[in-house]
Amino acid sequence: MSDLAKGSADAKTAQEWSRIGGPLVQGASPLYHQVYRALRTRLESGELSAGDRLPTEKELASSFGCSLVTIRRALDELVREGAITRTRGKGTFVSARRIDRELNQLTSFTDEMSLMGLSQETKLLGGEITEAIASTADRLGIVEGAPVYAIERLRVADDEPLLIEHVFLPAHMFPGLLSVDFGTTSLYSYLYEQFGVELVRGHQTVEPALPSAREARLLEQDRSQPVLLLRLTSYSSDGRPIEYCRTVVKGSRARYHLEVSRPRSL
Repeated sequence: MSDLAKGSADAKTAQEWSRIGGPLVQGASPLYHQVYRALRTRLESGELSAGDRLPTEKELASSFGCSLVTIRRALDELVREGAITRTRGKGTFVSARRIDRELNQLTSFTDEMSLMGLSQETKLLGGEITEAIASTADRLGIVEGAPVYAIERLRVADDEPLLIEHVFLPAHMFPGLLSVDFGTTSLYSYLYEQFGVELVRGHQTVEPALPSAREARLLEQDRSQPVLLLRLTSYSSDGRPIEYCRTVVKGSRARYHLEVSRPRSL
């Protein structure tokens, strides 16, 4: 596309964005919030794809009839929510949509992505037998120093790294496990089909964290961007702890849901 054609397209885009919100009204609510709502409406309309470029701040200010300060404050809110990203020298772009995950469901990553219609890939980063440290042994109900399988995988959704998964399992329960390529084989399915062990429930904690340099590199993000740290202990139908999984999730790509209910009055 020529520079002239690109400029015309950008101007048309700016006009289209401004029509979403209509004229700004003094005193109704803060002007930046009116701009924010207008831009948010356009982002949620489904008309835009990840990577689409937004008009410049100057173009948006002209379209909305407000100051650059107002536009920047509205854009800051959208950046904070992860709806858009800014790249110095290039512009502001629509972020990839977040992947919604359920905290109250114990499913394999492969099945979960398939149900959402997302392409998925698993990259096996490593597998070994090591000694269980105290915290891992406590979660798995084994003695400290007992042999455990340590399997690390990078999970990719729609061609973008989503999470790093580090799984620990008691080695005595699953002989020969490291001979399996868990880059292409579902761990949960294999445990059930080969050993008759079905994971039916789990206990999971979620907390914000900052990634290590290696984790940031694998997730293709900056170290200053937060991640979600999940710790899951999964149990078999007879109540035995089978799996301890430490997962580092790219915070800008995932959103977790948990259904809650009001307790009955006693």
